[in-house]
Amino acid sequence: MPSVVIAGGGPAGLAAAIALAERGIAATLIDPAGGEADQRGELLPAGASAIMERLGLRRSLKSAPRIDRVVSHWGTADLQAHGAHPSLGAHGWGMSRQALSLDMLHRVRALGGQVLRGRLTKVLRMDTGWDLGIDSPSGETTLHPDFVIDATGRPAQIARRHGALLLTGSDLLGVVWQTPGDGHATMMAEATPLGWWYAVPHRYGRTVGFMTTAIRARTIAQDSATFLRKAQSETQLISLSAMHGPPRLMDSRSTVLSQMSGQDWMATGDAAAAFDPIASQGLFNALSGGFFAGQAAADAMQGDKDAPHVYAALAARTAERTHQLSPLQYAARPYDTPFWRGAPVGQPQETQKIPA
Repeated sequence: MPSVVIAGGGPAGLAAAIALAERGIAATLIDPAGGEADQRGELLPAGASAIMERLGLRRSLKSAPRIDRVVSHWGTADLQAHGAHPSLGAHGWGMSRQALSLDMLHRVRALGGQVLRGRLTKVLRMDTGWDLGIDSPSGETTLHPDFVIDATGRPAQIARRHGALLLTGSDLLGVVWQTPGDGHATMMAEATPLGWWYAVPHRYGRTVGFMTTAIRARTIAQDSATFLRKAQSETQLISLSAMHGPPRLMDSRSTVLSQMSGQDWMATGDAAAAFDPIASQGLFNALSGGFFAGQAAADAMQGDKDAPHVYAALAARTAERTHQLSPLQYAARPYDTPFWRGAPVGQPQETQKIPA
């Protein structure tokens, strides 16, 4: 029986696994984290309710806090009044990545999908399919699927080893903390001279992130307590007093692959295209892109050899539209500082080569 391997257990990979399982296609999801996703929260826009319903994740929406208010302070600009940020004009949900991953894993297994905890150690493309090595808790495992979906996130491990180039946007790195919830389902966004903040509530608390240059972000991570004390005097909306513990660094550059599919593979989620968090579209695109990648893989397994390329064309078009959202906010230039003068103004275009 033709088979598919999905490399990556994030939202995109899980959505692809759900789509394939619903179609009765033999698929194995390789999940390095084993469902133990990071605990950060993300905004899921109101328009994403349709894809959540289609994936059978109504329960996940019901258990997530509904964002009842969105407030912003963008220096001399107004994030909402200028209409540059569609997600901030409509309410959505504060989704816990950990809770969503567990719900999606349950859905995959309920549909009969296979989940293997492990990491790829070998990726070879053969004349008769693929030769994949996986390092799992039970030892080294080898799989020989007919088709592979690359959902490995920004590294795009499979796509970049088979002809795709990674195009990246301007330097941007997030410093992210998890804090206790304050009982208010309010999302906030705030610009400061050195970067911008966001805060989103979720089931287990609140995620607060600061987006800035990579050099500054790494410096902050080395002594976050000192930075938070100084930064509190600059923020008007977001309180930093409850934040403690070491933060997590998060690559936040816009990216896109030059090629999102081949004869027997496709890339989806952040592996295909990743977005500046200012667009608030990352989770939605991962869920919808993963679902349609799974559908395209199922079509390919049933004889439609054009399906992966049709999917890739649609995914590239979606990525282009989404990438156009980010520069609109940065163009407001709320502060005349180096960060804002060097902020994103166009599509990802710098080529990254994969290490030897």
